[in-house]
Amino acid sequence: MILKPLHHISSFTSALYAGVCNFIPLKSRYLLTKQNRPRLRYAACGVAMVALLSFGSSEHSPLLMASNPQHGQESLAELLAQKNNPDLRRSGASMDMANADNVPNEFVQKASLSPKSMTVKIGHGETLRKALVDAGLEHDAAQDIMNEVAGEYNLRELKAGQKLDVSLVPSIDNSTYQLAAMAMKIDPIRTLKVTRDEDGSIDATLDEKEVVNITRAARVVMDGSVYASADKSGLPDRVTARAIKLFSHAVDFQRDVDNGDKLEVLYESQETKDGYIAKTGEIIFARMIIGGKEQALYRFKNDDGSYEYYTEKGKSIRQGTGLLKTPVSFGRVTSGFGFRRHPIMGYTKMHKGIDFGAPTGTPIYAAADGVIEKAGRFSAYGNYIRIRHNSKLHTAYAHISRFASGIRPGTRVKQGQTIAYVGSTGRSTGPHLHYEVHANGVAVNPRSVKYSSDNNLKGNDLKKFQQFVQSTNQEYVRRASSMNIASVKKNLPTSVE
Repeated sequence: MILKPLHHISSFTSALYAGVCNFIPLKSRYLLTKQNRPRLRYAACGVAMVALLSFGSSEHSPLLMASNPQHGQESLAELLAQKNNPDLRRSGASMDMANADNVPNEFVQKASLSPKSMTVKIGHGETLRKALVDAGLEHDAAQDIMNEVAGEYNLRELKAGQKLDVSLVPSIDNSTYQLAAMAMKIDPIRTLKVTRDEDGSIDATLDEKEVVNITRAARVVMDGSVYASADKSGLPDRVTARAIKLFSHAVDFQRDVDNGDKLEVLYESQETKDGYIAKTGEIIFARMIIGGKEQALYRFKNDDGSYEYYTEKGKSIRQGTGLLKTPVSFGRVTSGFGFRRHPIMGYTKMHKGIDFGAPTGTPIYAAADGVIEKAGRFSAYGNYIRIRHNSKLHTAYAHISRFASGIRPGTRVKQGQTIAYVGSTGRSTGPHLHYEVHANGVAVNPRSVKYSSDNNLKGNDLKKFQQFVQSTNQEYVRRASSMNIASVKKNLPTSVE
């Protein structure tokens, strides 16, 4: 069948042709040959177009809209723009509104916001403001919260990994989120809380659990290292380190202590009602049993208000019992005093001190009371300190990583005071403390030096101290008995096996 020329076809077909040309620009030669015969390969397209017209006969049909003067190419462009709008695609309701005829764009609204709660983790180098913005708050709202929090908590203490419990609610106009509440558990004692009042203002408070002072007793039976044994017994590391420091004037913890030896301690502890240890205070009483021999120390308040540790007989361990045998909080002897093959130079040379291997940053203690003579760089010793204890006795500390605060020439220090930290400066193969003792200007073996001064308690001070010893022993027994570990022996705190 041959179709008539285009200008002779029905009015309906003419309208169809016009509509198609408005929607898709076409020319007559695209559909007809020079002899006005239809191009057969487009027959199928024509049939499909008629079917499309039949299916989309409503007023919203794209082709009818294209052929309708009220819905020109501009209306079709708006429809396609709305269809490609990501905000409209996210909401079915919004798409319906966008497809509605004669509905201006300003009436198309986003889906309603819903309240939400989440846990936010602070990232590396991230601020509180950024974390809140990422959670959904506007920048200004996040800044307002930061300003309030800064009055209760130092934001410089905020660390990566800190978690925030955040609750957000929609604003009145449903356009943004606003904070409902936030909580940040800083530690087991402190919790920062932020809330929004009825008038919309932000309120930040820092809640702290009540901390009470408790006196506790502990008993450690050595089985391996001192720290490992103390940890098994539940003794806090800080108390263990303090006990080691107290006895270091008389005990070499690397050589003298064996399995089966005992350490007993009465100490102060600051705890919450739910058992969290906020801080451990001073040791009130400590006793070591090494090879069957006992050494007990007591913390006693002098008339001038200062505290000192004394033996049972009232002798001060700070001045009355010699130099510290181990002037480092933790370490093992890696090289003794005497001739040895130098690990760097490669030839035999006199080693004028004792080396204590320890991690970098381990505290170094003054071996006795004295005055700092030198604190600085010194030859192959690296960072170096020399202390004058009297006109004849000096001690030296080498390969230091850094000096303690306030340590400089002319500074007075007390026995056991932290003066520096272990390092590997100068000619060194690894982190360690090189410790020397000089008597009359000559280096001597630190283990052979006898140094003491008469600082015993006398008269009324001694009587007060003896009463204190008796009451302290009773306190230890009472505390230890509650753990079923203690009994009395020779009026001294003792433990039951």
